[in-house]
Amino acid sequence: MKKNKDMFSNIIGYDNIKITLERIIDVLNNEEKYEKLGSTIPHGLLLYGEPGLGKSSLASDFLNNVDRKKYTIRKMKSDGDFIEYINEIFMQARDNQPSIILLDDLDKFAEHEEKMQNDEEFVAVQTLIDDVHDEDIFIIATVNDMDVLPESLLRSGRFDIKIKIDYPDEEDAYKIFKYYLSFKQVSNDINVKNISHILSSSSCADLEKVCNQAGIYAGYKNKDKIEMEDLLRAALELKYNTSIEDNTIKDEYSLNTAYHEAGHALIGELLDPGSVSFITIKNTDSRTRGFTSFHNNKFHFEDVNHRINRIKALLGGKAATEIVYGKCDIGSKSDLRRASDIVNDLIDDYCMFGFDSLDPFGCAGNYTKDRKDMKRSGLLEKYYQEVKELLATNRNILDKLALTLDKKEILFQDEIRNIINQPNEVRGD
Repeated sequence: MKKNKDMFSNIIGYDNIKITLERIIDVLNNEEKYEKLGSTIPHGLLLYGEPGLGKSSLASDFLNNVDRKKYTIRKMKSDGDFIEYINEIFMQARDNQPSIILLDDLDKFAEHEEKMQNDEEFVAVQTLIDDVHDEDIFIIATVNDMDVLPESLLRSGRFDIKIKIDYPDEEDAYKIFKYYLSFKQVSNDINVKNISHILSSSSCADLEKVCNQAGIYAGYKNKDKIEMEDLLRAALELKYNTSIEDNTIKDEYSLNTAYHEAGHALIGELLDPGSVSFITIKNTDSRTRGFTSFHNNKFHFEDVNHRINRIKALLGGKAATEIVYGKCDIGSKSDLRRASDIVNDLIDDYCMFGFDSLDPFGCAGNYTKDRKDMKRSGLLEKYYQEVKELLATNRNILDKLALTLDKKEILFQDEIRNIINQPNEVRGD
């Protein structure tokens, strides 16, 4: 059988996964070729990951490209009738070999929220898979929550191939978001890259939801086209469960807020370029003024330096405000808590600053707790002083960022980077 060049053409991104699936399809469609090489045909494929990531779409395309009789099982009947239905489908697949069965949302076959080794539905599926083990029947399943399934059902011999479907990376998010927007009426001011940067690590379903919600916001205001502010509002509502209010009032505290957010952004981008999605001085709720959106790059959880840089970026708001205004920044409470939490992780979980503060069982005495407190406060003070020095060295950039933010009320990453990278500007780390 010739390779179908349109395999998975309606699925955006996931290139490595699609290559793997195409290879399995070739095995199923050309068994003799692989048997001559001495290779055995895999017995089953399991696609797992969070909801809304496109597992069912990938599985559906997989079925469409396999030259076999196709069957799909979804939980659409009551428990007793459903088990009988599963048996009927397996019998049909056995009578029409070669065949393939899709168990879509396998973890939902049983109604229990916790792992139950003896759920009738799972026992039935496991027994039937074993019964057709020597038949020319291929099993593919999609699963949202692997923890619900009994371990015996997941072992090799039943599902030889397991593929995790993860959140799209920034590049794929851009492609997916652009695709969904192609069906909408959008204005020329739309910057897809800026919005997709905010929405990286969001599911395909969430990306589609943002596009649709932005259209609702635009329609409510009787607009002919979706504008950038509509997409931003929808993205913030999804990503941070908050929104940017239109009724932000410029007052004597606006520039103060601008310096605070500019401090976050400047330290973040100097130490970890690409870590800030946007900054704004708009109200994000009834109590909060201003907001900085940090973005974790793919190395954030692998390199401790990225975590230290995040601590410093969190301290940048307080440092900038106090450098400029010479008074305590009362708007940095949540920043300090988040910075403190990251420092605690470095001390407790990774013993980065010595094993004398290790408390694996949570029963440390006062001496160990006191040492941990001293290390935490000492590290925060150390990082804070380094941040103040870096801001002072780059005071001209800080001023430009703050003044531009105060005027425009929101700056995206490309605008922030343009200000930082202007010729003859001072930088450093």
